[in-house]
Amino acid sequence: MMGDHPVLMGEHALAHLDLWLAEHARGAQRFVLGDENTLDQCLPELLAHVPGLRQAKTIQVRSGEDSKDLEVCRALWAHLAGHAADRSTLLVNLGGGVVTDLGGFVAATYKRGIRFIHVPTTVMGMVDAAIGGKSAIDLNGVKNLVGVFADPEGTYVHPPFLRTLGKREVLNGVAEMVKHGLVRDAAHWNEVRRAPLHDLDALAPLIMRSSAIKAEVVMEDPREAGPRKLLNFGHSIGHGLEAFALESQQRSLLHGEAVAIGMVCATWLSWRTGLLDRDRMNAVEEHLMGLFPRFKLQESDSHRIIELMRNDKKNVGDEFRFTLLTGIGSARVDVPINAAQVAEALEHYRLLTPDAHLRHHPQT
Repeated sequence: MMGDHPVLMGEHALAHLDLWLAEHARGAQRFVLGDENTLDQCLPELLAHVPGLRQAKTIQVRSGEDSKDLEVCRALWAHLAGHAADRSTLLVNLGGGVVTDLGGFVAATYKRGIRFIHVPTTVMGMVDAAIGGKSAIDLNGVKNLVGVFADPEGTYVHPPFLRTLGKREVLNGVAEMVKHGLVRDAAHWNEVRRAPLHDLDALAPLIMRSSAIKAEVVMEDPREAGPRKLLNFGHSIGHGLEAFALESQQRSLLHGEAVAIGMVCATWLSWRTGLLDRDRMNAVEEHLMGLFPRFKLQESDSHRIIELMRNDKKNVGDEFRFTLLTGIGSARVDVPINAAQVAEALEHYRLLTPDAHLRHHPQT
């Protein structure tokens, strides 16, 4: 449980969803929101396990970050209104981080809030996006600029959906799992680091542990006043990079890929500010650089990335507020970092080659 709403994981999660529908949504109009991939690949399995959704109306949006847009929200609000959706209506969000973010925001704002449920279909959704009661859309190229705190009625995690994912989508969510270990649980970091990522059976219990870590942190600090800021590790620069990549059709970055680069930069800043020793910095850098392909940056790109970071909601005045590591499994929140330090961190990443940590730093 997280607050008053359940986070249910495992083989019986969807059966519990069907029971919930029978008990709490009898007579309510039901909609399932998904993208072209989830409605094609995951909806049939959802309906097989949840008969209570077989009469639900489906709503499709395009996959990808571009759907987290005000015009898409406008179309969804109009669609709900056109079907006479009232305050008792239920919206089931079937998808990854984009669908759960978008669906949660639309539901929380339509008629001042209708009920919604998350059924995440990606690693990213299961370990991060669908847990925590935060939903947002992008505005003017700024990631998650407009959003709300709104809890779903429940989050139902069905690991077999992961069979629909390619390697890149799996790794996208693994980035958040790495983050959970680095800021909260050293044992989890070590298990994720050694896990055979191609083996979903081996990955499933680690996904469940990551989901639990996210839920634990959120329960401690639902409104992000303190400890929940731990979960921002890698996200300040990561969100700037994600927005920067969206400006260029030639260079795409998934959220987890951007956060991974952000974690490399934040780990270097942790060392640079004296919070983290070099051996641990090397270990984190080596793992992340080995997991994700290099994103090519020019030296001049840092100026635009920093400009995009200016709208980050964690900023205070002209200073950025970072979460930085103090060890493996521990971190400090609200560390002031200036633009020059961000530029140095981006330059550090830009100049890294896949084996740079081996050439320039001692082995861990």
